[in-house]
Amino acid sequence: MTNRSSPRSAVFLYGVAFLAVMVVAGACFLASHELYRRAFTNVEQQAVRFIGGAQAALNRAVLGVDVLLAGVGELVPQTADLTARDGRNRASRLMDMGVDQNPLVQRLFLVSADGSVLVSSGEHGRGSSPKLPLPNGHLEHILAEKISSLSIGEPVTSPSTSRPVLYFARALRLPDGNRVVAVAELDIALLMNILVQGADIGGLEVTVERESGLLLASTPASLVPNDRRQVPALGAQRENASLAVAPARLSAVPAVVVARPCLQTQVLVTASIPLSSALADWRRERNVIFGIGGALAAALLLSAFLLHRRLLRQWTERMERQRSRATLDQALESMQVGFVLLDADQRMLVWNRSFHDIFPRARDLTGLHRPFRPIADLTAQYRRLPVLTTVSSQDEEELKLPDGRVIRSIRNRTPDGGLVCIYQDVTEKKKYTAQLFEGRAQLQATLDALPDTLLELNRNGICLRFHAPQGQGAIAADIGPVGRRIGEMLPASAAEQVMQAIREAGGAGGHERRKGRKFELAVKSAPDSPRFFEVLVSRKPTESTERPSYIVILRDITQAELATRHIRQLAFYDVLTGLPNRRMLLDLMDVAVRIEPGSGRYGALLFLDLDNFKMLNDALGHAMGDLLLKEAAARVSLHIRPGDVVARLGGDEFVVMLENLGDGREAARVQAREVGERIIAALNVPFRLDTATTYHRTCSLGIALFDGGERSLEELLKQADIAMYVAKTAGGNALRFFEPDMQAEVAARSALENELSEALEARQFVLHFQTQVDGSGATVGVEALVRWQHPQRGLVLPGAFISVAEDTELIVPLGRQVLEMACAQLAAWRGVPGRSQLEIAVNVSARQFRREDFVDEVEKAIAASGADPRLLKLELTESLLQSHVPETIRKMQRLKSLGIRFSMDDFGIGYSSLSYLTQLPLDQLKIDKYFVGGIGVDPKIETIVQTIIGMARNLDVELIAEGVETEEQRIFLERHGCTRFQGFLFSRPVSIADFERMPT
Repeated sequence: MTNRSSPRSAVFLYGVAFLAVMVVAGACFLASHELYRRAFTNVEQQAVRFIGGAQAALNRAVLGVDVLLAGVGELVPQTADLTARDGRNRASRLMDMGVDQNPLVQRLFLVSADGSVLVSSGEHGRGSSPKLPLPNGHLEHILAEKISSLSIGEPVTSPSTSRPVLYFARALRLPDGNRVVAVAELDIALLMNILVQGADIGGLEVTVERESGLLLASTPASLVPNDRRQVPALGAQRENASLAVAPARLSAVPAVVVARPCLQTQVLVTASIPLSSALADWRRERNVIFGIGGALAAALLLSAFLLHRRLLRQWTERMERQRSRATLDQALESMQVGFVLLDADQRMLVWNRSFHDIFPRARDLTGLHRPFRPIADLTAQYRRLPVLTTVSSQDEEELKLPDGRVIRSIRNRTPDGGLVCIYQDVTEKKKYTAQLFEGRAQLQATLDALPDTLLELNRNGICLRFHAPQGQGAIAADIGPVGRRIGEMLPASAAEQVMQAIREAGGAGGHERRKGRKFELAVKSAPDSPRFFEVLVSRKPTESTERPSYIVILRDITQAELATRHIRQLAFYDVLTGLPNRRMLLDLMDVAVRIEPGSGRYGALLFLDLDNFKMLNDALGHAMGDLLLKEAAARVSLHIRPGDVVARLGGDEFVVMLENLGDGREAARVQAREVGERIIAALNVPFRLDTATTYHRTCSLGIALFDGGERSLEELLKQADIAMYVAKTAGGNALRFFEPDMQAEVAARSALENELSEALEARQFVLHFQTQVDGSGATVGVEALVRWQHPQRGLVLPGAFISVAEDTELIVPLGRQVLEMACAQLAAWRGVPGRSQLEIAVNVSARQFRREDFVDEVEKAIAASGADPRLLKLELTESLLQSHVPETIRKMQRLKSLGIRFSMDDFGIGYSSLSYLTQLPLDQLKIDKYFVGGIGVDPKIETIVQTIIGMARNLDVELIAEGVETEEQRIFLERHGCTRFQGFLFSRPVSIADFERMPT
């Protein structure tokens, strides 16, 4: 290697450092960009969550005021009653009660058509209130509406409180026929407090405004412009929520702005979060990232510089060592023994060529009878060591030649007084000696590197020699083991294992190594983490057979032993809870069920399943689900008897095995029930999953007793599982013992599943139709209702098989067949007079709708039948809105593009949020028959029906009422704006043949 390697290596080293710096810079940029994206996504999600709550709060407030105003008319039976002081006071007190029930409303007014206040809350004999500051033409607009609805005025200053207020108004018809207007006064500040309560968002701006841009209410009030108008207006956002980066609605600074409409027509609620406050944390994190990146880049460059300097030193030293080695090798190749013979006068007599090879400079001084003194003076300068041996006949010394050779000079006197000078090259000998020392050092280093403890013991266990490994692997290294017995160095159990291995090696008759014995040692610093050792013994070869010695190796096998135990833990125990798994449970059950028949002894299997566990995973995530499973396993383990076994089969299923439950079946049932009830009670206590989450979860528990009868292990588990299933179908949080009839019920359900599968293949399902009529009684459509035409049982209603189809996923092919039959019927009616324009409504289950290929299936059914998609109406349930709402909207919009219409079935009894009504592309709301049945019976239900009708009208959605059975119900619905009906009053569900015989 030459110095030419240095520049190339430097270029490579600094090039790598530069690339590393670039990677760090790129990573900092990517991390900063990802943090920005997350921060921006978080503020968008925060804005959407807040606007959803604000929208719901505003909808509740508007709906509450609307209901309150709708009921004001019932407080004043006659207009004439308001002319008398007592009548006004009585009506005022009743209105005070309504104000007390709604904290948003400050005062209520009843205003005549000419704007005069007939009566107001809070009068109490004080006379009429001043004229309300309503906008010009507002009363005329309200009274001119054919169907009364809620109207919100522009913000004004209240004459009584001098505070900004909003007036909510609704036209009413009193029993005496006079039309008046009920007006509610709402404090804007109180309304905004309700909208933003609990919100902790920096710089948040909230407004309630019309689509035209008129500001009705806002917070903070200090940012409201003088003209109270916003630019641009958000009137185009009625159909969907708006989410964009735009100027804030009040301060006009760049912000994330989200807007949503409320139930009141042309009214929006908006939230603006300024980017300056939303991205403040991101800017700090970005600065930290780039600061760390800069420091790391500087450290990389400094490291490259230091490494380069170190490599330069190593290259120089390596070149010097190579030159020295080359010189030494050349000298070694030329070294031989030199010989010179001198006479008594120290003159040269004889010499050889090797002498010249050893001392080249002596070549010119060499000659017969030439004095040796010049050569002696020459060699004297090479003297390395003083005289080693000085006797009368011999002198010995070593010479170190310039070429590195070591010459041993031996001078022997001859009888005539002369000298024999021998120059022997001892370089190789010196090298061999050095190698011996190096080999010994290497052997010692090898022993030090071994992780084993080595001892030489005699047959009595007395330590003769000892070698301990470096670090923490030594055993008894701190007590001076040489001369001690093995029992003084190790615990008694470990010492006995060593002596037994020595006895086995001593009796083997040879010198082979004996191994296989192990012992365990507790560590003082960590008593809970013991170490494991393997004993290896070999008899040491020696000429003496009376005093044999043994080489004992104590090998640390802790890691291997722990790995073996870990493998066993993974094979037989559940990783999450640490409980036995199914494999180990079956092994334990195989022993437990070996009860002698007729002995009277019993055991039991308790099969436990957490109720609605999947809901927790879907709502809070699998991490919370794992915490719940761990806590549940701990609670179950605490509430069983000593000796009982708890195992986890998988998911949220646990099995408890009880043995020795006493004599007799009844006594065993009592003890098993006690254990089961303790477990149920323990799991009924709410689970504290973390500092912010408390969750309540129940369980269903099935018990199967066993007494040594001929039943397989899998059969026992199945029986306990069946009993658990019965407990779960009974509502959960219950305990059931296995009974033979349970298995019969499960078998019947399984048979029904098989029959349903066969019926689907044989297409035994048919459609019945129930008519849907308009206000004139004309049929405008039908609802398709599925029936099972069973070959033996005849016509089977849906209640007997729909639930099983839902549980077994058979509802998907069943729904597909219903859709195909409905489309085929639409195609068959295409040219039939009176039926060619009839709509067919088809119910779609949530499970069917959420399939990825649902839209494709609908398109195929329409294409295969040739039906007009505009006459197909799909009825969806509110359960679709519990999750995956964006995906639901996407599918509905795809189908809407084909012309298909949508109806929300059973509206009002589900769990959907009213905010989604403005986002879903619905064509029709179907009032549930529960509300229709309450008409004429419960005034509160009638108010709800009126509210639903008003809400549908404001959302521009068609309305139909199902379950109409009386003329009184039809008249009420039609009077309040619902003009489509379905129910027994018009027709029961009939077959296609019977429907086609009905008049059109």
